[in-house]
Amino acid sequence: MNQQESESTLSFERVVFFSDAVFAIAITLLVLEIKPPHLEQLDETSLRNGLVHLIPKFIGFVISFLVIGVMWIEHHRIFRFIKHYDGGLLWRNLLLLLTVSFVPFPTALFSEYYWSRTAFILYTASFAAVGLAKLWVWEYAVRRVELLGLHPDDLTAKRISRRSLALPLACGAAILLSAISVKVAPMGFGLIPLFAKLLDPTRGRAA
Repeated sequence: MNQQESESTLSFERVVFFSDAVFAIAITLLVLEIKPPHLEQLDETSLRNGLVHLIPKFIGFVISFLVIGVMWIEHHRIFRFIKHYDGGLLWRNLLLLLTVSFVPFPTALFSEYYWSRTAFILYTASFAAVGLAKLWVWEYAVRRVELLGLHPDDLTAKRISRRSLALPLACGAAILLSAISVKVAPMGFGLIPLFAKLLDPTRGRAA
């Protein structure tokens, strides 16, 4: 490897490291929204009641943590195949990180107003935006074969594209469920693995 190739590799690694840092910070910010309950009386009953009132915040934290975690895994998956970068890829990746860093706000909003359909739709839409932004990054790289370590007609490229739709589809299902009941709507996120399996039946093999 000559010096130019070495510098290019190091520069590309900075893109991945920066992305990892944004994912890590976003996940960390989620838990900062969960604060110990304020007790008017210092006794066990008040503390237990206070913790019960925090349950919606814990649920919001777990859902957001898992979704961001899955997106971090998917980000690493696609960057295993992306070997080079250009300005277009950098800007699209930056947009993806923007959507990821926004997630803590709708998480806090919905955790506080868990009865609100408006809060839930914003919460769910933020996840859909992350999924679509990730798909945009991947599709851009596939269209520019020189950025990849595989051919755009490779089966792996098509599998990743299909699988990327699992999160947006699950978000759409969750929003539809919210029209029935906001309390049951978060169950829509449980459809993510199902959609991923339907869109990519060969998942679990290479890539």
